[in-house]
Amino acid sequence: MTREEYAARPRRESLAKRLGKVARQIHARDGHACRYCGATAQTSGAALQLDHLTPRAAGGLDNPANLVVACRRCNAARQDRSLAAWIAYATELGLALRVSTAAQVRGLARRRLPELPARRAA
Repeated sequence: MTREEYAARPRRESLAKRLGKVARQIHARDGHACRYCGATAQTSGAALQLDHLTPRAAGGLDNPANLVVACRRCNAARQDRSLAAWIAYATELGLALRVSTAAQVRGLARRRLPELPARRAA
């Protein structure tokens, strides 16, 4: 499936909505901050999204060990590059990254998901 076909599919639902509680756990695991540059919604107003470490285009799955929190800027700039290629590209652009190797990012993504308090009924 091409990128255009994927974006145009009917009843498109965000990854965070599909994953529900797991998405909230991933955000908590990653400290509600971009794993790449450290941006948070509070400090920079960055919109945070879930990013696949192994891109879906390369067969990446929607499981917690393959997902990290990324700001919109980093997620859009990364596109479907491999982690190593993304880190090299970001360094070349002069972006200040919190991680220097793909192994660091993958290690952080493998951490255990935290338990979340039960949500209140509205």
